[in-house]
Amino acid sequence: MPTYCYRREDNDKIERVTMSIDERGRLQKERVVDGEKQQYIKLDDGVIGIRDYVVEQGRFQDTPANWPQYSDAMGCHPDQVVEAAEGAAKAGVPTDFTSDGQAIFESAGHRKAYCEAYGYYDRNGGYSDPAPKNRTSIKEKFKSSGSTMQPGMFEGV
Repeated sequence: MPTYCYRREDNDKIERVTMSIDERGRLQKERVVDGEKQQYIKLDDGVIGIRDYVVEQGRFQDTPANWPQYSDAMGCHPDQVVEAAEGAAKAGVPTDFTSDGQAIFESAGHRKAYCEAYGYYDRNGGYSDPAPKNRTSIKEKFKSSGSTMQPGMFEGV
């Protein structure tokens, strides 16, 4: 169950309240004080507690979406950092690398462009992640090569 943080009106101390989302929906009310919306509940001892998102969420009101992102898999050997950066710029995707060779991606779009430029893809990706291009199945490769296929050779492929 989630834990919510409420600042007591009587002494400014934080009360941590564990309750279900459904229960919070029933108990928590909203009001406007000095032009700002406040969410509050009546605590067990009858004092009003005002929800404190900064304490509750560790000073994150919006997540930074994990950028920049560092990648070992698409990086290079530390001796090849300069060469890799020049190659990425020539490929149309200027990319920085750490001194130990990790590729630094500034955004999801930057990562996708880099992957597509080099033919990498994300096997577990979503709709906007880099996807394989022009893949040919094993069956199609054997058919186009003129190879003779044995009955049942590709069942389950």
